[in-house]
Amino acid sequence: MDITVAYFHTLFHVDTVKRDFEQIRATGATSIVYAVHEQEDQRWPRDLERGLKLAQEAGLKVMLSLGRYGNLFAGPSHIPSWYTFRHPETCIKDRHGRFHNVSCHNHEAFRSWLFHEIEYLLSSYAVSGILLDEPRCPDVTCFCSVCRALCPDITDLQHFQRRSFIEFLSALFSTVKAVKSNAKTAIVLLPQDLNLVDELVTIPQLDTLGCHLFWQLLNEDISQVETWGRTVVEAARQHDKRSQLWLQNFHQDEEGEQMLEPSWAKLLSAEPDEVACYYYWRNNCDPERVWETTRTLLRRIPRRQLHWQPAFARLSSPVANSNQAQEGVQ
Repeated sequence: MDITVAYFHTLFHVDTVKRDFEQIRATGATSIVYAVHEQEDQRWPRDLERGLKLAQEAGLKVMLSLGRYGNLFAGPSHIPSWYTFRHPETCIKDRHGRFHNVSCHNHEAFRSWLFHEIEYLLSSYAVSGILLDEPRCPDVTCFCSVCRALCPDITDLQHFQRRSFIEFLSALFSTVKAVKSNAKTAIVLLPQDLNLVDELVTIPQLDTLGCHLFWQLLNEDISQVETWGRTVVEAARQHDKRSQLWLQNFHQDEEGEQMLEPSWAKLLSAEPDEVACYYYWRNNCDPERVWETTRTLLRRIPRRQLHWQPAFARLSSPVANSNQAQEGVQ
């Protein structure tokens, strides 16, 4: 069972970043998710390069999240996509001719730009893969000229949107693998999008299927954590994918903090391949206490499952050698 921590903080202050990555690593985490927005690479590429290398030096792999690209994916900064703003002709158009601030995934110019961006990011920075955070399957049927040309049958247009969205994700992940064959690909859904699971797991180039188990934000009963989690885990196992389940350790008041442990227990009961959470994320009543609780929960995962210490440290430690011998017997 691996641990991933989302690090959605500035990379400008090297000493602070080093300290944060050390704390994350000490929980047993093996990787971080870092969200990059379009303007970050354009405005401060040196800071981005330096920060991601610091993660690598700390022993953390980096999954890069495409924040708000085309306004198709989630991102920590609530800013619109520069590309979509500058290319309104790529936007989704509804049946009434109104344009929506999301680039149509079928528009060749947008796809070409996005795939080129992915190639550049994978080639330029110390990252291990690409994660798509809450991809937006269009809730508006697109009537743009591209979609109409690809699907002349207007009665089939809504179903075509769904089919073409899966094809778009498949092409995106194929681009990742073509640039770097060992790069990992992951997609993390909101619970209301779990109806896409059966189609997503058929994408050969997808490695990890995840879900944000944010029952509190969605005003659902805590029992849904286990229900959603098992849906993801079972689908992933049937198609030889990895599963990743996310704990909501943000936006917590004092009452919400009391539910961190029981929600964590229900998350673990689904037996995912990976667990994930946030580092000092937003709007907690007591951020320090929430992070300390989160660290406590992460450390309860048996240490022998984590393999996070440097190899030389494990081999030189009498305790580690003893543990390895016992594991070999098991």
